Amino acid sequence: MAKSHNQKAKILFLAQMLRETGENRVLTMQEILSRLNDYGIQAERKSIYDDFEALRDFGMDITFKRGRNGGYYVAGQSLAEGFSTAEETETEAGTVFFSAESDSGKKPMKLLCSAGLEEQARQYFGERAEYKNKGIDGISITTDQRNDPMFFGWLTAMGSEIHIVKPKKLAQAYREYLKSIVREYKGL
Repeated sequence: MAKSHNQKAKILFLAQMLRETGENRVLTMQEILSRLNDYGIQAERKSIYDDFEALRDFGMDITFKRGRNGGYYVAGQSLAEGFSTAEETETEAGTVFFSAESDSGKKPMKLLCSAGLEEQARQYFGERAEYKNKGIDGISITTDQRNDPMFFGWLTAMGSEIHIVKPKKLAQAYREYLKSIVREYKGL
């Protein structure tokens, strides 16, 4: 299968989808493939299974529930519990994923993105973020600050059409993240 333009971000989108699951809210393989397709990513079942293994290695406890209402979910989470803080997320998912409900006390972050990425941004940040039109070509997004590899990976996959405006320290952390990736590939 030919790789689509968002292929490198597939595992990030998959992790985001699974983060919203629990024993009472599972995703079928068809739902996963359909939602990835909505992001412009074509995938096959086998590649999803490989991604599940990578995410398990990363610490996500991905489980399959058999039966009529079966599907995939991250064990230890329930829809009723959700994620309220980064600390709870670390306990439940085995790794840190900052949720939009985080009460970490950090200043909110503000992003500026092209209007063409609005749908992907809304899918990533959800309805808890604040979206404002900035002319006909862009929107600003204000949401809880995230400073983790999953967020930086998503941001990188979106390319140069989205920027961290505030806080400046978060923008600097993102630049350092990108520099570290470039250093890894120098001399190859």
